[in-house]
Amino acid sequence: MALEDTGHRSENLNIKSFYGRLLRKIWLLPLAGVIGALAGFAIYFAAHVVYGPARNYETSSMLYLIFAPDDTGEVYDYYNGYTWNTLMSSDEIINTTMDYLKEMGITELASGSETPGSVEGGVTRDEVLGSVTASVPSDLRYLVITVGNTDKDLAQAILIATDKSLISYGDKRDEFISIKLEREDDVAKLETITDRTGVATALGAGIFIILVIIAMMLLDAMDDAIYVPEDGERRYHLPVLGVMPKKDQELPVRFKNELIACSKKILGAHTSIAVISVADTDEKDNAAEVVDSFKNIVKSTFNFDRTQIKALPLPGTTLESYRDISECEGVVIAIPQGARKGTSVEHIISQLHKHDCPVLGIIMTDTDMKFLNWYYMG
Repeated sequence: MALEDTGHRSENLNIKSFYGRLLRKIWLLPLAGVIGALAGFAIYFAAHVVYGPARNYETSSMLYLIFAPDDTGEVYDYYNGYTWNTLMSSDEIINTTMDYLKEMGITELASGSETPGSVEGGVTRDEVLGSVTASVPSDLRYLVITVGNTDKDLAQAILIATDKSLISYGDKRDEFISIKLEREDDVAKLETITDRTGVATALGAGIFIILVIIAMMLLDAMDDAIYVPEDGERRYHLPVLGVMPKKDQELPVRFKNELIACSKKILGAHTSIAVISVADTDEKDNAAEVVDSFKNIVKSTFNFDRTQIKALPLPGTTLESYRDISECEGVVIAIPQGARKGTSVEHIISQLHKHDCPVLGIIMTDTDMKFLNWYYMG
């Protein structure tokens, strides 16, 4: 056998077997969806409620701008939203705004103060500037001022002071005849925040489902187990004599006859055969169980007087195991269905070849007959 031609890494994917096994694990997807939804909800709740920033209070006003004509008789029309937001930080406006705040009993704090402003504690210029946004709708004659702050009373006070400052600015500048207050909110209201809990929950569910699918595909790509007899024959270039069912299942007549016929043809010509199982450990003698099950299945149809079949430990378990195996005319390897023992099987076959012990075939044990029936009959 050319070992370089074997190995699960170079095999073509058995699509039917893969999707059959995937469907049996389909329950993982809704479970992943539920876990993902809970995780998405928890993360969103923590980020926006438990550890989220303090909610802002918003209040707004609208001012009417009456532009004055220039030397050519044209009115000034270059004031847009960007211009007003730039002007808000000019000394001419911010100084006046801070003066009006002082008149309302709100002291000016030094820049760099980390304490959020309040009506009682005062406010910095930077916080005032950061709280105010100016916007111009389609009509340049209107200016909308929006103030947002975590302190409700301070937000309203900044709006009033800003409006007064802008009215004063209009009286001083040649570009305006005047700036008049059209509308001003009486009280700041808690800003409206779009609740995206549903989106976060759905996103979490979707992400977890995708991650589970990817994980299942990656695990299957590394899966070196055999699930149907043809998997073993393609990989190891050895005949699969037949299958043995799980302990709680019956072996259908078709598969029973296949095991009997192949055993008589391939094993019947030999006088001494060893059975080894890759499921064997120091605590478990699986090979002996396989031999007992085999005898119970084939019974009188196989000549056990002519062909002696005995269970042996895996080669290398003891030094004597090599001698016992070499005294037999061939070896049958028992491989449980779905057991990820591919690399172990390859190593065992390599060891047997080094000791000139022929491998006569494979028996697939602990087989789920429902899956195998679906695979062949479905």
